[in-house]
Amino acid sequence: MACVLVHTEIEGDQPTDHARAVLGEGRRIASSLGASLHAVAVIGAGDDIPAGHRLVESLGQAGADRVLLVAAERRKPTLWATIGAALVAACEQVRPSLVLLSANAGGRDIGPRLAARLGGAFFAEPAVEAGPRGEVVLSRTVYGGDLWRRISLDELDVIAVVTLDDRRASTRGDDDAEVVQLDGTNASDARVDVLGDGDDDDDGAALEHARVIVVAGAGTTAEALKLVAELAVALGGELGGTRTLCQRGLLPLGREIGVGGRRVSPDLYVVCGASGSMAHLGAVSSDAEIVAIDRDPAAAIFKRARWGLVGTIEELVPQLIAALGVAP
Repeated sequence: MACVLVHTEIEGDQPTDHARAVLGEGRRIASSLGASLHAVAVIGAGDDIPAGHRLVESLGQAGADRVLLVAAERRKPTLWATIGAALVAACEQVRPSLVLLSANAGGRDIGPRLAARLGGAFFAEPAVEAGPRGEVVLSRTVYGGDLWRRISLDELDVIAVVTLDDRRASTRGDDDAEVVQLDGTNASDARVDVLGDGDDDDDGAALEHARVIVVAGAGTTAEALKLVAELAVALGGELGGTRTLCQRGLLPLGREIGVGGRRVSPDLYVVCGASGSMAHLGAVSSDAEIVAIDRDPAAAIFKRARWGLVGTIEELVPQLIAALGVAP
């Protein structure tokens, strides 16, 4: 394997926490394969980032052997339309066999498109394991968690593009990573107009990093939603909603959890009044501890839940809040 390439999103002059986690996984994979690790950072046109810059030092400390800087006409928001051309240019420069991206909204938008552009294979949020011969194996559940699909990187004869969540340990590398800056500025997709970065209105972004999430489903009324929100506060978690609930206007669209919305990987996932469709649970990490609250004992959500409470939100949630020592 020639090299492992990690797209590292940056805020200011530092990589994001999610980018550090993915870079740590990249470092472990590259070391096991005897490959070099490249961290690619998309910068703005005209940005001056010399070898001693804090960003370069930070990426070196996070495990990168080489920092590849590539300029984009517009690098925010992180989407295929804005930085796709820049990432393709980086891949054409170093010819990686494996590309890693953060499993956030941007990474999931870019990943499959980058794989298709490079003629590669896309893998969404797999577990990374070591095989019996020390090879790197990607695995994930299929058919609702009944089966596992595993594939070794050794079996692939095309580039693998992988999105990874942030539940990974960072690593410690050297401070003196080599710096390579590609010439030219890569244009954004002229067919797409970016009306805004989305940062100001996107109050659901914290869901992607939350360890505790309480979600309201289609069976939640406006009054019951207040109780669900109080439960989220009592648990120190984030509040989310299913597609139906968000489309009713009870929560912002940025807080939709589902295959068409945000994907999450919490430790604890409390579901209130949601049936448990695959469109919803398909966006929830398979190792999340699910607690379900629903009035229908035959609801599909109970098949995925570790714990189930049968009853209404109005009846059960105040009791849970009281048990947590928080007045409803």
